[in-house]
Amino acid sequence: MPSIQQQSPLIVLVDEEPTIRQAVADHLRGASFEVVEAADSDEAVAFLEKSSAVQGLVVDAHVPGKMDGVELAERARIHWPDVAVVLMSGHSDATSGPVPEGGEFIAKPYLTTHLVSTLNRLLGRDS
Repeated sequence: MPSIQQQSPLIVLVDEEPTIRQAVADHLRGASFEVVEAADSDEAVAFLEKSSAVQGLVVDAHVPGKMDGVELAERARIHWPDVAVVLMSGHSDATSGPVPEGGEFIAKPYLTTHLVSTLNRLLGRDS
């Protein structure tokens, strides 16, 4: 019987800033994650709705689209409860909004320090 868990978990990464998105995607790929990049919440939702293989969502709190990153994180926790959710932001004040239950928040200055270990923990993977 084939293993249900993929060897390289598929992560949807949502950030409107191309250079940040590329740097984070490269960081995740270097840590054995598969990454699908989205520039806004609409692209991310479209991919989440069509692929059951997604295991994680990493989203900036302030992204363009029909919903911001906080709303996308909340929707993901409701509609795809098995998907690990990490909300990131360069702001650590109330404008970032609440982190949905079961999700994690990482401030962007610490993103590369904590993202891989946070995703591994949420996905039940060994570091």
